[in-house]
Formats: sequence, C-alpha cells, structure tokens
Amino acid sequence: MQNGAQDQRSSAADQEFHTAQSFADTLRDQTQGYVENRKADAARLVSDVGDAIRDTGSNFDGLPQLKEFFDQAALGVDELAESISRRSFSEMYDEVHAAIRRRPALATAAAVLAGFALFRALNSQRVRPIPRSHAVVPVDVLPTPDL
Repeated sequence: MQNGAQDQRSSAADQEFHTAQSFADTLRDQTQGYVENRKADAARLVSDVGDAIRDTGSNFDGLPQLKEFFDQAALGVDELAESISRRSFSEMYDEVHAAIRRRPALATAAAVLAGFALFRALNSQRVRPIPRSHAVVPVDVLPTPDL
C-alpha cells in the first residue's frame, strides 16, 4: 500500500520526466532547424560558385572548347547544389561515411590537407617576426657629426 509521500514522489518524478522530455524535443527541433538553415546556405554558396564558373567561361567566346569546359563544370557544380538541397543531413552523412569506409587512405589524405590549409590560413593572420639577419638596418643609426 502506497502512502501519500510515495505518491508525491512519483508525481514529481513524472513531472521532471515530462519537463526533460519537453526540453529534449525543443532542443532537437532547434537543432534540426539550424542544420536545415546551414544546408540551405551551403546549397546557395555552391550555386553561387557555379554561377561564377559560368561567368568566367563566358569570357572565352573566341575559344569554344574552353567555354564548353567551363559550362560543363558549372553544370556539375549546379547539380551538386541541387543534390545538397534535396537530401537530408543524415543521407549526406551516411554517404560521406560510406565513402570514407571505401577509401580510408584518400579520406586521411584529404583530412591532412584540409588541416594543413586551415593551419596556414589561421597562422597567416599573425605578424611574423623578421629574422635579424634579414632586417634592414638604417644607415644613420648613430648620429654623425658635421665636420
């Protein structure tokens, strides 16, 4: 037989569970909205790159083979943008995961290259000191008396 204290504890636990569940649902909804917004931004960015490639190719009117190359490249980039906007995040994640499992050496090389590029980009903003052996020393370091 349950007494009143046990009844109050179980209702308090149920209330805490529902509060936690509501918080988790809200967090999941906000995360999915954020991912969808970033996915749309990525698709827009890739589409802009395709437009830039197409614009660059339009400058080669005198060279039809080169213009066709740029048009084909822009078409491929546009298809990538459409694919990004059409697929869900979990589908893209599964495809990347499968590609990494198929070619781990290529994935490692790409990760190392991306890390190196990021390292160089972050360190390029810092002012590097000039070694003393390469520093230009002004001629008039010490004042010379007028004779």
